[in-house]
Amino acid sequence: MSERVGIVREALGRERRAVRAALWAGLLVALCTVGLAATSAWLIVRAAQRPSVLSLTVPMGLVQLFALAKAGGRYLERTQTHRAALSAMGHVRARVAREIEPLLPAGLGPRSADVVDTILGDVERVQDLLTAVAGPLVTSVAAGLVCAVACAAISPLAGGVLLVALGVDAVVLPLVASRRGRRSGRELDEVHSEMTTLFDQAASSGDEFVMMGAGVRLEDRLARLEERGDVAQRRRRGVNGAMSGLAVLVNGVACVVVAVVSVQGVRTGQLSAALVALPTLTTIAALELVSGLVTGVVGTSRDRAAMARLNALGDLPWPVHDGAAEMQASACDEGPTYDDVSFDYDGVSVLQDVTTALHLGDVVVLSGPSGGGKTTLARLAAKFLDPRRGQVALAGVAYTSLRARDVREVVGLVDDAPHVFAATIAENLRVARSDASDEQLTRACEEAGLGDFLRSLPDGLQTRVGGAATGLSGGEQRRLGVARELLSGRPVAIFDEPTEGLDDEAARALLRSLREHYRAGVLVIISHRDARILPSAREWRIDDGRLVETKDPQATGVIRL
Repeated sequence: MSERVGIVREALGRERRAVRAALWAGLLVALCTVGLAATSAWLIVRAAQRPSVLSLTVPMGLVQLFALAKAGGRYLERTQTHRAALSAMGHVRARVAREIEPLLPAGLGPRSADVVDTILGDVERVQDLLTAVAGPLVTSVAAGLVCAVACAAISPLAGGVLLVALGVDAVVLPLVASRRGRRSGRELDEVHSEMTTLFDQAASSGDEFVMMGAGVRLEDRLARLEERGDVAQRRRRGVNGAMSGLAVLVNGVACVVVAVVSVQGVRTGQLSAALVALPTLTTIAALELVSGLVTGVVGTSRDRAAMARLNALGDLPWPVHDGAAEMQASACDEGPTYDDVSFDYDGVSVLQDVTTALHLGDVVVLSGPSGGGKTTLARLAAKFLDPRRGQVALAGVAYTSLRARDVREVVGLVDDAPHVFAATIAENLRVARSDASDEQLTRACEEAGLGDFLRSLPDGLQTRVGGAATGLSGGEQRRLGVARELLSGRPVAIFDEPTEGLDDEAARALLRSLREHYRAGVLVIISHRDARILPSAREWRIDDGRLVETKDPQATGVIRL
């Protein structure tokens, strides 16, 4: 299916049978509700005329039939609606996952957790929109139109009044409610986003705020956000109240008009006395179905915005594109090569005309100013990005021809803030290699400089970490990421600031351990440290987007400046 097809529309299309069943079940309930009210009205009026009991047998049976059908239809509606919604949302979640996967981490940025959290929230909003608003609104309006036709058959003027009232309840008031609720919806979304950021800052850097005496400012910010949220909620409740009041007013006026028309019809002989209450009670039942949904539309601006954001995922350009060629990691005898590679973010150049190669046995320290392109160069090597110009290749095969997962079987990239899962240290490490033994996990920790730390823990590898309080310092988190990469066994490894937070001697020790581990592979260290502290075979520096090799004893790389 084309990427231009909306994610939600595609999901509903795949589950059209379940969606139809849910809508028919909802329509059955709505019609039975109106039918029960109308038949009861006729039966009451007719019984007041004291006809023979046998003449009331059929309407009495219809009342029972409508009541039983309504109960059965309600059960069918709930089961079919939830089945359709859950099935459709399963497709939505799968499609969203497919759309997000190639965008991470480069497409949404290296810190994409808040973006992903927003997307997951959008999926939940769309589910609420389908189950609580869209389905009931469609079935209620359809039942209302059937009622309007039935009323028109009895009294054309009464049917017209009901049709106008339905239009106000189902179209005019929802539009007004949606527009009036849009501002409060935006405000609530902004408050939620800012609160999430505030809590994240407090959880990750709360000790720094306290040490700097900034805790009071955090509390003030939180109080202001809460006040903004309260104001938005009050505004939203005000819109709800106003729309509910208008709906009641419209329905009351419509019912009074229909009642007057019915009485006048009886007086003029155009309407049977037994039918005098039928249009009025049918109008009441039909309008009650629709007007109850008006307040639910107030929040749909946020739901529709969520749907628009999900559909927009399909329009985002992928940072990488997979080729068809396959490559086995064991068949790769070279590191990545860059040939006249350039890259920019939104027109701002970060890499220009980079041409160089990595060979087995290389140990490279890459330095440069913050934001100068070091991490971009690493992401190109791991095929998290495609170059704007030039090409990156592996064993002579261009990345554009290779699948990303095959490239990442060879090239590993550990960023400067590896994720710590809320699990044991052993489980965190086995993410890289599920069948690793405890001895292999311990050896990887030793090589990553975590040996002393691991031995100091009473539960060792079974110590639980992760969550708001990871139990690990920033340096320990980085070395945990290093240990995971060591376990993966990839021949090419790129580490972003693995020595941050370590003193010079510990940094040298970690580099010696890594050099030993990758003596037959390729090791690249991205660091702000003085290269003399991290002795290496090759030293690269990025200045103004250009790669300069300041140390190349074997003349292995070809550098174009």
